[in-house]
Amino acid sequence: MQKPKAIFCWSGGKDSAFALFKVLREQRYEIVSLLTTLNKNYKRISMHGIREALLDSQVEAIGIPLVKVWVTGSSNEEYERQMEQQLLGFKNQGVNHIIFGDILMLPNWMCRRL
Repeated sequence: MQKPKAIFCWSGGKDSAFALFKVLREQRYEIVSLLTTLNKNYKRISMHGIREALLDSQVEAIGIPLVKVWVTGSSNEEYERQMEQQLLGFKNQGVNHIIFGDILMLPNWMCRRL
């Protein structure tokens, strides 16, 4: 039986790493990609400020492809626009699940069914 396809929103932090570990161990989903937002100006993960070079090392060690979403941090609307565009691209690839491993609440627009 084919597993449902999912993307994993990767923040680079310990909660994200632990959640990914649990998801991979359960083997319920096919994780097709990690997804991370980075600030264009600082070249760091938006959530934790982790440098892009460290992110690249994390992803290499994990062995799952990464999609980077670049934002300037100028507005939440920009973030929502960029993320919606990326998520619709995943939807077109048959991905219907998004997994988060952070403790922050999701914006309402992300709670809609893809």
